[in-house]
Amino acid sequence: MTKEYIKSLTQYSKKLTLLYVEDNEEILNAAIPILKKFFDNIICAKDGKDGVSKFNENHIDVVFTDINMPNLNGLEMLEQIQKLDKNVPAVIMSAHNELDYYKVAIDLNVAGYILKPTKISDIIEKLDKIVNIKKEEEIKSNKFNLLVDANKKLIDIGYQISTQKNHQKLLEIILLGAKDLSTADGGTLYLYNKKDDCLDFKIVINNSLDLHYGGSNGEINWNALNIYNNDKTVNEKNVAVVCAVKDQLVNINDIYHSESFDFSGAKKFDLANEYKTTSMLVIPMKNRENELVGVIQLINKLDEDKNIISFNKSDESLITSMASQASMMLENNKLVDDLEALLYSLIKSIGSALSAKSSYTAKHIDNVAKLSEIIANGVNNNKTTFKDVLFNTNELEEMKLAALLHDIGKISTPVHIVDKKTKLEAIYDRIETVKLKFELLKKDIEILYLKNEISDTKKLEKLSQIDNDFQYIIEINRGDMFMSDSKIEKLEQINNRYPELLTKDEIYHLSIKKGTLTKEDRDIINNHVIITYDMLKEVPFPNKYSNVPKIAGSHHITPDGRGYASPELMDSELILQDKILAVADIFEALSAVDRPYRDANTLSQIARIFKSMANNNDLDKDIVKLFFEEKLYLDYVNENFTSFQKDEITEVFDF
Repeated sequence: MTKEYIKSLTQYSKKLTLLYVEDNEEILNAAIPILKKFFDNIICAKDGKDGVSKFNENHIDVVFTDINMPNLNGLEMLEQIQKLDKNVPAVIMSAHNELDYYKVAIDLNVAGYILKPTKISDIIEKLDKIVNIKKEEEIKSNKFNLLVDANKKLIDIGYQISTQKNHQKLLEIILLGAKDLSTADGGTLYLYNKKDDCLDFKIVINNSLDLHYGGSNGEINWNALNIYNNDKTVNEKNVAVVCAVKDQLVNINDIYHSESFDFSGAKKFDLANEYKTTSMLVIPMKNRENELVGVIQLINKLDEDKNIISFNKSDESLITSMASQASMMLENNKLVDDLEALLYSLIKSIGSALSAKSSYTAKHIDNVAKLSEIIANGVNNNKTTFKDVLFNTNELEEMKLAALLHDIGKISTPVHIVDKKTKLEAIYDRIETVKLKFELLKKDIEILYLKNEISDTKKLEKLSQIDNDFQYIIEINRGDMFMSDSKIEKLEQINNRYPELLTKDEIYHLSIKKGTLTKEDRDIINNHVIITYDMLKEVPFPNKYSNVPKIAGSHHITPDGRGYASPELMDSELILQDKILAVADIFEALSAVDRPYRDANTLSQIARIFKSMANNNDLDKDIVKLFFEEKLYLDYVNENFTSFQKDEITEVFDF
């Protein structure tokens, strides 16, 4: 052996801990100085039993032992040590060439046999074998540790991928994970654009150049990679395209020596950035139906000293596995996005159907959704009454969905009730029928006059009475005409004046004290919230939106439990979202300028009504106070109110 080799052996052995077992103190003291030349850390034991104890209490790399010792001999000790660590190398040191022990020693994987007195040359010879054994173990251990580390990273990346809901952040995790697993300096993530049949750049990262495009840094506006050339042939000169179209993993040692692909883009990038792209690994991403999802492209694998090396088989295996997980998660996220898009499309379609039935209902629904969002954000920003409330993104979206669906039950409400402009309106406004009756009555008076049965004065008197009575009926047919007892009495006098002219149903509708709806009409209108809840509770909303049916169906329940809704909801406790939707619904209804049955209120009138309703426990006082005192209505008012409606609020919400 050369001096250099012996020096390298010694340098390695100096890092090892030696257990030296010798019962003869004189021999032990003589051997220690020699062993110190090769081992810095030596633990001594006086016999086999002491040796097992010392081995158990310390991290031992090598064992040197005598054979004949009290308590436990060397071989018996090694048998017990083997049970603790079967891989530790051992050397037997004996004054005699004891052949009887050789077979047992071989079974115990003893690395060598040294005759006493100990010679340096003998130690070097056995040390060479021991070091080689330890190095082989280290290589195996390193490989195993690398594999364990890679698997841990893969599991961690898989967990991050599976729990990330933000699409851009998910893409970022995928590429950063691939770079980390393969120790790549840079990489690009493409997603397949099915509509345009191309690969879109989504994330580009390069550590050496400190580049990070896409993901959390915003969208990339680079030109996409076209799958096909102008002549409709596959763009086989682009490595990412070939990887995508042919479902082919591509591993290139040096792109500058590749003749199969056109790397002019990469070379142009290198020139512009004083960079050198060398090794490259390109892996397709496919979903469970084997459809193309995207491509992961990694460049310049780095070793521990930051030298560029080639990607290996382990990299290919790990990134392929990760790409599979990533593809499934991207597919799942797309499926969720598609389902939510479908849900909102259906909601929009229902809104269109309601709009075709009632011109203002769809707008009412959209505005209630806006107001609900405004109030919910106001609650989130409040640091006093609602300081302990913070709606998360899912809860805000849940409230928006509930607001968009809160009047879905009106799809079953007859249009002449939903848009009932006057008291006599049914499928048509029956005031026209009443008018015809009064016109016929006037014709009868004319006939009596022509028959000379009444005088001209009497004729004019009767015609005037008829006109006045009909004009009165026109007035009380309006929804804004409150019917006092005296007005109802006057209607009865008209009915008595012209027996059987007005039907009982016409008199019943004209006697409505407030608004245009009878009790029966009101029951039909109120029933829409029950139908809303019954329809929505059958929809399998995801868990994050599970309260949509309840919120949508509870907006006509008062804080003290009055109102109307499904019996199931009337027995349940209101949540804050229910109360917010109720405030948004009434504010929109009172302020809307397109209602056929009444005029819009001014802001001050609305505030006065809201204060009265809150005092009467029709609305939640805290939400009403927050809404008006924090002026949460301002943006909505500026966007939707007429100039006439924008007056000053004088009410003080001191409850």
